Amino acid sequence: MKKMREKSPIISLFVLSILVGLIWRMEVEYHGWAGLTWVAYFHLAIPTGFCLFLTWANFFVKLDLKKRILINSISLIYGLIIYYVLETSLYYNFASGPLGFLLVMEIPEWKLNLIRFSLLLIIPFIPLGAFLILKLFRLEPNRKFLIISIISIVISIPLSVLMLEISNHKGGHDLIHSIKSGILIPFWVYSVGLLIIGKRTKN
Repeated sequence: MKKMREKSPIISLFVLSILVGLIWRMEVEYHGWAGLTWVAYFHLAIPTGFCLFLTWANFFVKLDLKKRILINSISLIYGLIIYYVLETSLYYNFASGPLGFLLVMEIPEWKLNLIRFSLLLIIPFIPLGAFLILKLFRLEPNRKFLIISIISIVISIPLSVLMLEISNHKGGHDLIHSIKSGILIPFWVYSVGLLIIGKRTKN
């Protein structure tokens, strides 16, 4: 029974990670796979997946109601910042035609490259931000799990690309298609969730 309780957060996180990835993929397929359709609309899968993750995390965090509301609010704001940076990076990476020409002409090259590559720069900050939020509320997150989480997120990129290539997935096998296909999402959800599991294990 004790072993089952210890495994329950791992199993539930695994199921949650797959579910969030499936929700993303279903929305992409619903709107149409072709071209850049997927970057032209707001993905409801993002707030849905984020709320599911917060709900899961709240089961393993012991705080009074006031602090619980506060930590969820801060997490929501942080999630919105991450989303904005990723969305902006994708937008500038795929801008083409007259709009793309105007962006290149109006924005300094160094700034344009910074915005475009922020997609890669922001990745380690996803688990780091979660770690700092937990620490802010004295939940004693495990640093070992932070390192594992960051490494897992970084490794998940070439791993998901490899999975696309092996499965001969439609569209191509690169970072962009690993996001578009939803294959990368379960890896990221699980990696961040490890911080919650690590905190619970330490306590």
